[in-house]
Amino acid sequence: MNRVRTNRINEMSEKNENIGTVSIASAKAISICEHKFLYDAENWDEEYRNILRDTKFEGNPTNYMGEPKYLGIDANLRASFYIGASWLKKHELAVVVTPKMPKIDFVKMFVAALEVDTRNESDYFAKCYGIHFDEPTIEADARLSQLTPMLVLHYVEVLHRLATRGLRRSYITREENLKAKVKGRIMLGRHLRQNVFQQRVDRVFCQYQEFTDDTPENRLLKRALLFAEQFIDGKSGLRHKIENTNIPKHLRQLKSKFEHISDDIEPYQIQHLSTNKLFRDYREAIRVAKMLLRRFDYSIAKATSEPQKTPPFWIDMARLYEMWVYRKLLKNSINEIEFQEDGFYGRQVADFVIPSESLILDAKYKLDYQKDNWVDIDDIRELSGNARDEKLLPNLEETYSPRCIILYPGDSDELRHENEQLFENQGRKISHYRNLYKISVKLP
Repeated sequence: MNRVRTNRINEMSEKNENIGTVSIASAKAISICEHKFLYDAENWDEEYRNILRDTKFEGNPTNYMGEPKYLGIDANLRASFYIGASWLKKHELAVVVTPKMPKIDFVKMFVAALEVDTRNESDYFAKCYGIHFDEPTIEADARLSQLTPMLVLHYVEVLHRLATRGLRRSYITREENLKAKVKGRIMLGRHLRQNVFQQRVDRVFCQYQEFTDDTPENRLLKRALLFAEQFIDGKSGLRHKIENTNIPKHLRQLKSKFEHISDDIEPYQIQHLSTNKLFRDYREAIRVAKMLLRRFDYSIAKATSEPQKTPPFWIDMARLYEMWVYRKLLKNSINEIEFQEDGFYGRQVADFVIPSESLILDAKYKLDYQKDNWVDIDDIRELSGNARDEKLLPNLEETYSPRCIILYPGDSDELRHENEQLFENQGRKISHYRNLYKISVKLP
């Protein structure tokens, strides 16, 4: 990036450094792990009960794949499988929920999810997290500092999918002092001031329409791309994690694709920029681009640092784990796999179905499955219902009971695909249930 461009981007932050970020010095934050109770936190104070007296906790979202309120904390003040930071009472009390597995590497899980490069899975992944930049920032736990790398990597892959399908072109209005020609209509006032009165007889100031891909939408995407590139270049650990993935190649392709696009766009234009609802890919790209620029307060000088405070955000660990498992299944040469298949009734959804093997697999983000005889009866019922759903496995004989497997996070990786016999002799049988097994999947 040249010095002129860097200076121009930095100038934006001087006028806009406080856009979308408000720090409340006196606010307190409760820090807990997934599935723990608020009052079990080390910094719990009984006065917090009075602060929360009027707060209506609703638990997990009632609509499937919906955004959780208060990180899914229920009426018993117990956290769910969402991690992140959220205000329980704005400006007074916040909650920070960290992973139950403290050494888990979110970046690797996100990279794995991003490598699943189809629209259906990408749309599913986009609903795994959310960020609220318009709310006051929260002092977050250091273990949540990987929010920015996840956002950057997601943006690179979203933009690559968009650019592969082609950049949108449209008519834009240009004003230019042309030399020895007239284009569009003459702007008489400016022509008189800049040319006639200055005795520049070879110039004509014109306004005209041009059909181009150098549009405000694409300039926004180019600006965010420069921020993403700068951030990745400044993080050696991140570069190491992605060096064997498609992300570096995609980044090079994007730089070439956007080379002729300007990055000259003002913050007020960014905030009010939207796109036609018909352009589905652009909606997601612009949404993530805005989040990325807001994360750095529009200053590329901040693109190599992590803010100590974070805007309220959430990550659905159960959904992210499903994407991690899906990528591992694909890497094991399992190509005929159906992801998030709908059954006949309502919310009856199977995580993975492999029709050629008459297999139904369910990813469960539950560490308790590491115990030998532990089961969740609701999981058993869910799998049993899927195994009998004729829409999921339509060609089964009525008397045949398909093999069902629970994939849970463990210390070892038991997931293998050998000699085209998928899971033939793999997995541990769950006692007292016919054709029901569990297999450990190691997390990064």
